[in-house]
Amino acid sequence: MGIDEAIQKLETSNQGLNTILENLNEQLADLRSDPRLEGLVDDLENLFFAYIKTWIKGNNEIVEILKKEQK
Repeated sequence: MGIDEAIQKLETSNQGLNTILENLNEQLADLRSDPRLEGLVDDLENLFFAYIKTWIKGNNEIVEILKKEQK
């Protein structure tokens, strides 16, 4: 895999991750309606949010490194 292809895959991954972040509340709606999980879903949402943001940040850092290598 070339550098251009790696950058493209990471950027595509970030687009997908951003879509997940935008819809995270909706995706957890079914869990919120379960009374057995009351109070846990907010913590789960915060965990997912932090994990995905960290993943996006890591991807962005790698993209920057690859772009520097490309020059």
